[in-house]
This record gives sequence, C-alpha cells and structure tokens, in this order.
Amino acid sequence: MSPISQLYDDIWTNEVALDEYNVRGVLVVGDQRALVWDTLSHPRDMAGYAPLVGERELLVVYSHADWDHIWGTAGLPRAASAIVGHSSCRARFADDVSVTLQERRLAEPETWDAVTLVAPTTTFDNEMVLSLGTMTIHLRHLPGHTPDSIVGFIPARGVLLMGDAAETPFPVVPAGSSLDHWIGELERWERDPRVRTVVPAHGVVGGTDILARNIDYLTRLRDGRPIDVGEPLTDFYLKTHESNLRAR
Repeated sequence: MSPISQLYDDIWTNEVALDEYNVRGVLVVGDQRALVWDTLSHPRDMAGYAPLVGERELLVVYSHADWDHIWGTAGLPRAASAIVGHSSCRARFADDVSVTLQERRLAEPETWDAVTLVAPTTTFDNEMVLSLGTMTIHLRHLPGHTPDSIVGFIPARGVLLMGDAAETPFPVVPAGSSLDHWIGELERWERDPRVRTVVPAHGVVGGTDILARNIDYLTRLRDGRPIDVGEPLTDFYLKTHESNLRAR
C-alpha cells in the first residue's frame, strides 16, 4: 500500500513507518506552486511526489528541525525554490541536526548515507504567508515541543498542519517547555471556526477534538493533576508519558 493518500483534491498526506512510530508529511498542490510540509526521515520518502508536483515551482516548509521531519529533502523531484522554517530552525542545523546525523551514520552507515542536510533558506519569527496561486498557507510559530516548532493553516480547505505541536495520543514534552504559551496557542486554534481538519505528524487525522485532547493533557501536566490517557499505549508512548511526567 502506498504511504501517500489523498485528503482533498489538492492535498495529500504521506505517512511512513519508523522503528517506534509513524511520521506524516503533507503535499499541497496549487495551480502555480506545490508545497511539501516536512520531507520526513529519508530521501526515499519523497519518491511518490514527482507525478503530483508536475512542473510546478516547489516550496518546502519544515515544521521543526527534528530528524524525522527534515532528512528527506534530497529526494525531492527537483530543488525547491525556497525552504522555509522558523529562524531557530535554521540555527539548529549548525547544532543538534548535524550531530544527530553523524551519530546515526556511525550506527547505521548504509541506511543514512543518502541523507543530505538542507537548511532553511527563508526564515520567519512569528508569522508568514506563502502563496501557491490558488491557495495560501499561513505559518505561525508554536513553540513547546521544540523552540522552532510551527504550524500551518490552509484557509481554503480549513486544514491545520500541526507538525509535533499536537499529536495523538499526546505530544512529547521536553523539560523546560513553556506550557502556558503552548496551551494558549492550541486554544487559539481550537476556537478558530475556520479549522475543520487537524493533521498531526504522529497519530490520526481528525477534527479539533485532537486539539482539545492535547490541551487537556498539557493542562493537567502543567497543573500536576491526574492524567487518564484513555487508551492502551505503545511502548514509545508509555516511555513518552513517563518522561513527560518527569519533565513537568
């Protein structure tokens, strides 16, 4: 089965399986430009995009600079005219991004030799709007999972691309995260009547109930209240929940 599936006439999701979890990217195709939201973990993850992109100008947006969202760039059908990320996303390429790749290459050289790191060429601090011709995508900084985390909203389709700012069953919460700001931004999007479809990088695609679940989890974590995750957890999310509790 192809990892690429159609969400709308002009939006596709691309979900690939990693060792501990799946990760999802998105392709948005306008009449003038196509936009890749996260290039995922390996150049081979971009293999199915060429016929969908066609001859359109290509843009890339990194939701943040974690390895499973940015290592596939070398596999794009052509070089992107711009690679967009938060300003602190580009800074990470001179720091932890290259270190992580070196570590993985030492552990599994044949697996990761095809990866070429490509840093953002265009950055922003708070908000940015990109035009694809028939559609726009509105980018907004939403730190929490990482300092460089952003989300993307496509008003014409009511689609909110979350990266790792919200996921199911709950997000990864590093120590030192600004939970108040994170929660406030999620509440802002939950209240926005334009949002119909929420697309996290990890977990199911759904509606604003995904935002509500993440808000509840983060609020309980912040306030030190009991958390009922409400479902059996994979090993990865069992460890994540334990780590989140220690980080609060």
